[in-house]
Amino acid sequence: MPTTRTVPLATIFGIRIGVNPSWFFALLLMIVLIGGRFDVVLPDSSPSVAYGLAVAAALLFFVALIAHELGHALAARRFGIQTEGIELWLLGGVARLSRDSRRPREEFVVAGAGPLVTLLLFALGAGVGLLIGSSGELWDAVWVPDSDVRISEGMAIVGWFTFINGALFVFNIIPAFPLDGGRLARAVAWKITGDRQRATVAAGVLGRGFALLLAAFGFYELFQGDSIGGLWYLLLAWFIASAAKAAVMTSAISEQLHEVRATDIMDPQPPWLPEDVTVLDAEHETLRPFDAPWAAVLDGDGYYRGIVTAQRVREELGAGRPGVLVSDLIESGDPPRVPPDAALEDLLQSEQLRRLGALPVIDEQRVMLGQVTFAQVREALAKALPGAEVHPEPTGRP
Repeated sequence: MPTTRTVPLATIFGIRIGVNPSWFFALLLMIVLIGGRFDVVLPDSSPSVAYGLAVAAALLFFVALIAHELGHALAARRFGIQTEGIELWLLGGVARLSRDSRRPREEFVVAGAGPLVTLLLFALGAGVGLLIGSSGELWDAVWVPDSDVRISEGMAIVGWFTFINGALFVFNIIPAFPLDGGRLARAVAWKITGDRQRATVAAGVLGRGFALLLAAFGFYELFQGDSIGGLWYLLLAWFIASAAKAAVMTSAISEQLHEVRATDIMDPQPPWLPEDVTVLDAEHETLRPFDAPWAAVLDGDGYYRGIVTAQRVREELGAGRPGVLVSDLIESGDPPRVPPDAALEDLLQSEQLRRLGALPVIDEQRVMLGQVTFAQVREALAKALPGAEVHPEPTGRP
């Protein structure tokens, strides 16, 4: 399984691309396998030329994997799902998304974007092959028949690029979780049943069934004398079965976290400040008694305007200006807030909540319904997932 410890490669569209140490072994294995392929289709070339082309072809393969994962990441960005990074490892690539999909349409679009990019790359390879040679030459370069064929070095690279993207596309759309096809199947089942967890379980069963078939084929290859191929299929089978099981468990946890809303855990009577109160009164009547690092400010009609920090209030008092109104000290920018229907999953990922220690719960009419604290989020998480801990600790609590 991939880990978070990666070697950085590049940043594309603001997304960090990294490689797991196992990727270097995969790169070496890929070069050896492609080099053997090019020895067949380029019999007149020297081994050094064949393996030089194999290095270029292997790198193209990993570029195709990155493009595939970028497809997922950019599609996810459309729905407000951030990508923590793309990682290449022994068995391919993975885009680490900040959260799971919340609607069938999100799941379908995000899952389908990767295979769509791969299909476009397949079409690009086929198009270039037809431009530089005949359809017969392209066919030979893609399928590498046993018969004695002669193709150019350029066609060998194009044929490999076309073949590998076609193979990736077919493999990824197999309806077995956690492959993209399994996620597409989950999206369809989710849309039909209206139940994400049931759809995930069904897709997970398909994933484990496919893993059994792969394992059986791997043992068959071993008995046929193909030890490398057999072990490779067994490794894929183990990965798919493990990932399918983990995905079902993760989906169940995400479902639990999504059911808890900000209004379920908030304090309905938090301290707040009228906009026309002085900093002296704010300090002595609200900030100091509640040991609050900040407080929400409401206007004369009771609508939320923003927050004032205890630091700003005390700066004014220290400068000998006790009569300054808190309305003059409201923090600039978009006022921090969370909507009433914000899920526990969203609160866990909120940088504002981590920074401020709490956030006001504000509805669409700018009415303050309460306040949710980081401690309340931790407590709710512990109830949903016994033994869970969230770090780092909040810096303060209003």
